[in-house]
Amino acid sequence: MRSRWRSTLAALAQVRLGAAQRGYLLAAICVALLAVAYVDYRHPDFKLAPSAVLFVIAIAGVGGLWIGLAGALLVALLFSLAESGGANGSSSAVVAHTLLRSTSYVAAALLVILFRNRSASLLQNQARLREFELQTTRDQLGIAEAGFRAVGESLPFGVWYCNPQGRVIHMSESFLQMTGMTLEDVRAGGWLARVEPHDAERIRAAWSQREQWTGNWEDEYRITGADGTPHTIMCRGRAVRDERGAIAGWAGINLDITEQAKSRERLAFLADAGRVLALSLDPEATLQRIAGLLVPRLADWCEIALLDEDGAIRTLVALHANPEKAQLAHRLRAALHHRDDTSALARVVRTGTPELIPLVTNETIFNATSDEDERRGLAELAATSAMVVPLRARDKIFGSITLAQAESGRTFDADDLTFIVIVSSRAALAYDNARSYAREHLVAHTLQTASLPTTLPRIPGVVLQASYRPGALESEIGGDWYDAFVLQDGNVAISIGDVAGKGLRAAVAMSGARHALRAAALDGASPKDVLQRANVLLVHEDAGMVTSVFGIFDPVTLRVVYANAGHPPPLLATTEGALTRLPGGGLPLGLFVGHQYEEQSAQLEPGSLLVMYTDGLVEYDRDVIAGEAALAEAVHEAALARASSPAEGIIERVVRGVAKDDVAVLTLCISAEPVDQVDIVLDATPASARVLRQVLRRLALHAGLGESDTTDVLVASGEAISNVIEHAYGIKDGDVRVRASRRDGELSVEIADRGQWRETPRQGGGRGLMLMRALMTHVEVAHGPGGTTVYLRKSLAGEL
Repeated sequence: MRSRWRSTLAALAQVRLGAAQRGYLLAAICVALLAVAYVDYRHPDFKLAPSAVLFVIAIAGVGGLWIGLAGALLVALLFSLAESGGANGSSSAVVAHTLLRSTSYVAAALLVILFRNRSASLLQNQARLREFELQTTRDQLGIAEAGFRAVGESLPFGVWYCNPQGRVIHMSESFLQMTGMTLEDVRAGGWLARVEPHDAERIRAAWSQREQWTGNWEDEYRITGADGTPHTIMCRGRAVRDERGAIAGWAGINLDITEQAKSRERLAFLADAGRVLALSLDPEATLQRIAGLLVPRLADWCEIALLDEDGAIRTLVALHANPEKAQLAHRLRAALHHRDDTSALARVVRTGTPELIPLVTNETIFNATSDEDERRGLAELAATSAMVVPLRARDKIFGSITLAQAESGRTFDADDLTFIVIVSSRAALAYDNARSYAREHLVAHTLQTASLPTTLPRIPGVVLQASYRPGALESEIGGDWYDAFVLQDGNVAISIGDVAGKGLRAAVAMSGARHALRAAALDGASPKDVLQRANVLLVHEDAGMVTSVFGIFDPVTLRVVYANAGHPPPLLATTEGALTRLPGGGLPLGLFVGHQYEEQSAQLEPGSLLVMYTDGLVEYDRDVIAGEAALAEAVHEAALARASSPAEGIIERVVRGVAKDDVAVLTLCISAEPVDQVDIVLDATPASARVLRQVLRRLALHAGLGESDTTDVLVASGEAISNVIEHAYGIKDGDVRVRASRRDGELSVEIADRGQWRETPRQGGGRGLMLMRALMTHVEVAHGPGGTTVYLRKSLAGEL
């Protein structure tokens, strides 16, 4: 009994019906169970209750609730008949029993019909549901794809998508139209043919390494469109991964950043132009550099012309990006224009209004010039687009810049014209500044050159040498100077100094300082007084700060007395290797009137080297300590080597190239070798007598003369020079040549002039010749058309 109920319920559990059918069955089951429960209660052994229940359930499922209730009443009636007639075996009981047995078959048939109909309906509903869901998904995917494409096309130039193998699946229509290619062309890589070669190589290399991308990949490339328009594209992409992290494809965008790239390039160009224009202070070099910057970055060809004072327009620079057309550029450079011509070049120079020629035609070339050779040259240039802009600064037009596009296929537009006008204005301003500087530089250089001595005093046994080296990179003229001259007493004044500042003002101040020192020294002032007098003058003239060392050298005693006004101290080196920085210092000149300067002295010996220099020598690399160490080493080596040109050698060794600042060096070297002969030319001035006495003293001592005989030679020689000044030249300038040597046991001295000997009406004249004859062993005077020569000879002591 229980197994039958379990099988019945299991079968019912497999039935899937709608909500209404489930309600009918539930009601029918309840009714049937009530009816059958009663029968089962009365007859526990009756075996037909489950089949009757199935019958009631079946007719309820097929016919509804009321049919199910009717079936339940029928089953209850049959059970009653079967019960009432079961004991006596009446015919009604038999019929009822038979019908109850048949309910199972009827129930089975009805359930089959019920299940078949409901299952078919259920399958149909499920199919319709799946179709509906699929269509909904298709619609949503279509909308999403349309949105994706709309977003992509809103970006210039859209989006792209590749499969895991890198094959292009999608490329935005805007990109295809820009390149003039189909999707198949893009898949074949044809678009890379329009990319700049260097960019294409970089893109290929990056794409080959796409498996290593960890995030967004980004790069820029330049591509030429189907219409010849250049574009700059920012390409960005990344891997598309599935739920497992595997690469399912590659997606990205192509963003047109042409305008941003152009703006960035223009800013970079202006920065480069600023650096280039600052490199040179030469006017022509300035324009040549700007042309070299314009070609090929912004144009294929550039011509820069200047306007002369007579109205002629002459080409200064003609540059082409193609080296094969350099000769053509040179030929076009030779063409001449005039401000009153009808050409575009002349109009721009005359009016100052820039002109743009977006498309160059034969008519454009014809109207550009009236010169047939120039027309042929312009035709060979094969320009596609051109512009002419004025070179204007400070409301003055100096010339023009002409730019043209040719082989590159680029064209100019209004934005390009506006930008080139900005470039030309900066170039014109730099050119005008360079011209102003060149004029000032020429004046300052001329003034400085005129202020520096052309020659230095020649003293036998003493070598005075100087070297001046201007700063590098066309820097402005500085205020460095050196000076050396013979004083009236025969001593030698030496000075070196530096004026703060650069340019014409510094050159003027330098000239004033040098001449102030010279004037005070020639007036007989001591070194400290020379500095004090110059200081008063410079303060009064507001010349600025000036540093200087001034000294007086005695060629006889080899002693130097000096004073320092805030200048680097001189160096004194000996052949034994000793190196001394001469002490002493004070405030620079030009600051305070009342400052008192102190004098110092130094004794020079044979072989000594005195070096005076300006601070540019030790500050050549902005490391003063290293510079001073290098200078000390250079001076030490120059003294040991007894260099013939110590000043130049010291600069070369310390600076090792081009100095950043002006450098001046003055050296005074005492010969270590004894004087065995003399051959010098001196000015016919009283001061030359002291120089002559110094050299003859050294020669006499070397020859072995005693002190008394040496004095005789010096007095006689001085008298001879005095006669030359008086009788040969008078008030005129002249020179005297002195030659002396040891010869045949005598000290021979020859003093020659190139003047016309004349007697003077002075009373007591002629005593000089008598004095010379009294002091010397032999005296002879030889007059000739070329001058007069006095021969003096003195027998050497011990050889008479």
